[in-house]
Amino acid sequence: MTLLNNAIEAIQIGLEDFKSTDPRRASSALRNIFAGTLLLFKEKLSRLSPDDNSILIQQTIIPSLDDAGVLFFKGKGHKTVDVAQIKERFKNLGINTVKWNIFDEVNNLRNNVEHFYTEHEHTVVNEIVSKLFKIIRDFCVEQLHEEPAKLFGVETWNIFLETDEIYESEKDLSNKSLAEVDWKFDTVREAIFHIRCTSCHSDLIHVLSDNEYEPGKALTLLCKKCLSEFDIEEVLEDCIIEELAAECHIAAMDGGEDPYAECPECSKDTYIYEEMCCVNCGYQQPDIRCTVCHTPLDLEESYEGHLCSYHRYSMEKNQ
Repeated sequence: MTLLNNAIEAIQIGLEDFKSTDPRRASSALRNIFAGTLLLFKEKLSRLSPDDNSILIQQTIIPSLDDAGVLFFKGKGHKTVDVAQIKERFKNLGINTVKWNIFDEVNNLRNNVEHFYTEHEHTVVNEIVSKLFKIIRDFCVEQLHEEPAKLFGVETWNIFLETDEIYESEKDLSNKSLAEVDWKFDTVREAIFHIRCTSCHSDLIHVLSDNEYEPGKALTLLCKKCLSEFDIEEVLEDCIIEELAAECHIAAMDGGEDPYAECPECSKDTYIYEEMCCVNCGYQQPDIRCTVCHTPLDLEESYEGHLCSYHRYSMEKNQ
């Protein structure tokens, strides 16, 4: 059986599991649809391989010389490329249509569901199916030059279409609910769209209580997938970290300062320097100078007292 046939079969079986009313088949749906997507990627590498030997899907490729001294490449072993190698080879081959940020998000979500099983795991599957639907559809058309409905069959493809439509409708309502809140801080306003349910990891979140955010004040959120309720404080730190990850990376590369720090009051990584306060508890750094050298104190120093770290160390050493 060819790679393409394997890919089609895996995705079809995955969608059959997805349509089952038995929640125990959710994990099978995730594994099969995700595996089928990877097989589609490998099918593209196989098609680009010279002499129809599928060498580009081999994990290890080594150079060799034939009897005439002509250089050629051959695969070694039976292992095929993993996700990282697929990304690298696509990049080298100029295949840039895959939205890897979405693919990685799906992969992380899949891993969470696989490794941290909950009774609600089946409720997040349609989100994954919907996001993979876009990747699969675009890849089939743009890279494999295949019509998806013909490739997978109309019945299978209609499941994709139905799931995608339902998810997008719910997601629009979720975004609207979040956008209606006065988040007070620009950083929180942007970061909140990274929010996920604490129980099932879905991103279909609605605001259940007040439409005005205040640090330290409860603001209840509702997951429209598993109907779990949780407070903004449980997820805000994760949202901030994800939103500012790129800025932190740039700061580390350029030797600059991080955009946020651990708040000395609530111990969460939610003190945003640009906002000049902790967006979780509201703590603000007081404008204090060292009583010895008059140097402005940083966040931790100002919280602990009236000495800079150098003079505090000197005092403790003398004592």
